[in-house]
Amino acid sequence: MQTTEEILQTLNPKRNYKKLITLLTATLLGILLFGGLIFWWQNKAPNYSYTTQEATLGDISTSISANGTLSPTHEVSIGSVISGIVLEVLVDVNDKVSKGQVLAKIDSESIEQDLYRYEAQLQSAKAQLKSSKVALEEKQWQYKQLQTLFKTTNGKTPSKLDLQTAKTAYNAAISEVEIRQASIKEIETAIRSTQVDLKNAHITTPIDGVVLSRSIEVGQSVAASFQAPEFFIIAESLEEMELNVSISEADIGKVKVGQNVKFSVDSYPQKTFEAIVDRVNFGASESTDNIVSYEARIYVSNQDLLLKPGMSATADIVTDSAKNALLVPSSALYFTPQTKRKDSTKTSGLSSFSIRPTRTRGDGSKPKANSSIWVLEKGAPKEITIEVGISDGTLTQIFSDSIKPGMSVIVAQKEEK
Repeated sequence: MQTTEEILQTLNPKRNYKKLITLLTATLLGILLFGGLIFWWQNKAPNYSYTTQEATLGDISTSISANGTLSPTHEVSIGSVISGIVLEVLVDVNDKVSKGQVLAKIDSESIEQDLYRYEAQLQSAKAQLKSSKVALEEKQWQYKQLQTLFKTTNGKTPSKLDLQTAKTAYNAAISEVEIRQASIKEIETAIRSTQVDLKNAHITTPIDGVVLSRSIEVGQSVAASFQAPEFFIIAESLEEMELNVSISEADIGKVKVGQNVKFSVDSYPQKTFEAIVDRVNFGASESTDNIVSYEARIYVSNQDLLLKPGMSATADIVTDSAKNALLVPSSALYFTPQTKRKDSTKTSGLSSFSIRPTRTRGDGSKPKANSSIWVLEKGAPKEITIEVGISDGTLTQIFSDSIKPGMSVIVAQKEEK
């Protein structure tokens, strides 16, 4: 229980006022101090650490990718132009063949019989022609005799009717000879055609090469009346092949004859094959979904015969290259330092890059565009103007008197907590 003195002190208004002033003053000072700390924190210069990589000398190239299929440089499809039964098949797949070699034989008995018949008809026609010529000579002699007699007798004999009859007989004899001659030509044509059929009964190859496919068996019935069946596909040589690739409309302008190509096939995933662009077609291939593409032919040396016709390949066509070029990481060209807190990211990771406009890629010898990269000088970023060459996406060729091989360029920064 409070004493009388304590109660009086509590009720003293002057003493309570002083305590209130003290409390308010302390609170205000605390607020000012806290606000000052926040202001100082927000405006103090942040500390950064920088990630750098060295500029190097090296070779660089740019390329475009395309897909295609390998095929022989020259292949022929061989069939039959005559009908009949297959008697013999003399070669198989992978066999090497020489020009003129017989690959298969078709039964030619009926053709031979036709040939014998035509030859007999020819002999008969020649005999008939000979007989017709004898008759012609006789009719001609008779007509001339009557003409002479008619002139000698001044038209008294023979009668005009007899003279006209002799003339008609003479002309008929001439026509008979012409008919016999035409008949002989017709039979001779039939003989030549039959001889060709007889020759075609032996299916031969028109080129040296190797058999890629065979679709004929002994005893098979061949019907060549409407369309010549395909029996063999012969490749002239597999030591030289071609890779036909489809290139998009956007990339075709970069592709030129003579450019180097590197490609791979699924059969040898660890091996890279080299080739050369041999031809770029002017005409567009069929468009799909309004996407126009063009075909390029790539010459491939296949001396070891690893590559096979029909293999799918993924090719990289080298469209630009430079030797012993000054190279920096491409990320260095997209780096911009952040020196103010309001520009920094809130994450503790590497700072994001400021993306600049895409630069024109050069030809490896002439710079094409101005840009800049950053190096560390006394611990702070320093901007250096450069000219940009070609880029493969990972590395970029640059031209600069200020950047030397071995110098470090900034590729990223991180704010230190």
